[in-house]
Amino acid sequence: MTSTGPSKADRTRRDIVGAAIEVWAADNAASLGDVARHGGVGRTTLNRYFTDRAQLVAAVDQECAARYGAAVTRSRPQEGSGRDALMRMCTELIQLGPVLGLVFADNALVDPETWFDEEDDPLGAAVARGYQDGSLAADLPGDWIGTFVWTSLFAAHLMVSSGTHTWHEAAGLLTRTLTSGLAGPPRP
Repeated sequence: MTSTGPSKADRTRRDIVGAAIEVWAADNAASLGDVARHGGVGRTTLNRYFTDRAQLVAAVDQECAARYGAAVTRSRPQEGSGRDALMRMCTELIQLGPVLGLVFADNALVDPETWFDEEDDPLGAAVARGYQDGSLAADLPGDWIGTFVWTSLFAAHLMVSSGTHTWHEAAGLLTRTLTSGLAGPPRP
């Protein structure tokens, strides 16, 4: 008889990595014992899968990269204008929740710049396409746009993690601000 789903060992490993993402998003100095408790396993079980913190951090980084990649894919970055692709990407990325918590933490355990080659940077590709199709201002340097997008994602993440806004509300505020800035409508 063949199994159609992941094995118990695969599920346990996945659960430990998921618990680490959630725990370390809130406190990246939390202990492996804290991770084990959150994951519903004993410390011995955690150690059977990950002999030390570095191994678990590497697995967390790999899972965060996979979630990031899936979010980018869902954003359909090749469709529409560069600006539209960038906005869809932001909407998908804000939903990563604890992954963003890890990215934006002091002494972050993960670095999204290691999740893709510079030539394959999805945000950079959207910006380049936006320059080509005229949907992004050509006088704004790409590094400025990239930094502005990531800091805006940080602001949206703070609003969601504080409970003041849902991810959907934060995504709407983020895309509105990125597309029209902070200025209100012109006064009559």
